[in-house]
Amino acid sequence: MIGEQRVAGLLCSEVLAGLSDYLDGDLAPDVRGSVEAHVRACDACTRFGGRFAETVARLRCSLLDEPVPDDVLARVRARLTRR
Repeated sequence: MIGEQRVAGLLCSEVLAGLSDYLDGDLAPDVRGSVEAHVRACDACTRFGGRFAETVARLRCSLLDEPVPDDVLARVRARLTRR
C-alpha cells in the first residue's frame, strides 16, 4: 500500500488518480509538471507509477495486435454520436 504524503504540492492519492490521464497526455501542462515533480521525489509513486505505465503500455501493444470487429466499431460510433 502506498503511503499518503504531500510532495510537490500533490498527495500520492491525487497522483495515482491522475496516472491514466497523465499517460494519455490529457493533463494540463502545470498539472503534468506537478505530477512529474511528485513522482521524481516520491519513491513509492515512482515504483507504482513505473509498473502502472509498463502495464498500460503492454496492454496498448497487445490491443493493437487485434483488429477491432466492425460491429464493435459501429456500436461505439453510434453511442458517441448520441451524446
